[in-house]
Amino acid sequence: MEPPPTYTFRAASSDHDLRGILALQSVNLPETLSAAEFASQGFVTLRHDLALLREMNSPWPHIIATPSESDEVVAYALVMQEKFRERLPLLEPMFQRLNALSHRGRPIDALRWYVMGQICVAKAHRGRNLVEGLYAQHREQMARDFDLSITEISHANPRSLRAHVRAGWDIIHEFTADDGGEWAIVALDLRG
Repeated sequence: MEPPPTYTFRAASSDHDLRGILALQSVNLPETLSAAEFASQGFVTLRHDLALLREMNSPWPHIIATPSESDEVVAYALVMQEKFRERLPLLEPMFQRLNALSHRGRPIDALRWYVMGQICVAKAHRGRNLVEGLYAQHREQMARDFDLSITEISHANPRSLRAHVRAGWDIIHEFTADDGGEWAIVALDLRG
C-alpha cells in the first residue's frame, strides 16, 4: 500500500500556479458537476480569469497546496482585497452588510480584514486536512496586516460550511440574497 501524499503549502508565485488554480476551479463550478456531486462534494461559485487572479495575487498572494512530489495545484485559497469587489458583483451583498456586523463583540468596521476569495480542494485530495493547512498558511502570511479573514458560503454547500467551522471560522451573519439563495458570512480570527 502506498503511503498518503504529503503536501507543501505556499504562496502562488507564477502563472503556472495561477493556471493550476483556474484548472481546479473550472472542474468545481456548478455547471460542471452532476447533481449528486453538487450536493455531496461542494462547489465553487465564482469564475475568475488569469488577469484578475494576477491582480489579486499582489501584494498578498493566494495560497496553494501541491503534493510534495509535484507542482500540481491540488488546493487553493484566494486572497481578495476589498478593492476588487466591483469585479466580482456576486459578492456585493456580503460587502454591503459587513460594516453593520461584528465578530466576537468587535465591530467589523473597526478591524483590519480581507476576503478569502474562494477555497477549493481537488476531489482526489479531500479529507486530508488541506483546508486546515491552507488556512494555517493564510494565518501565517496575513496576521501581521489583518485581524480577520471573511468570506461567504452558500447554504447549498453544506460541506464547505462544515469544513470552515471545523477550521475555526465563526458564522457572523446569515442572509437571503435577492435570488432567494441563502448565505452565511463567516470570519476567521487571524490573531487567535
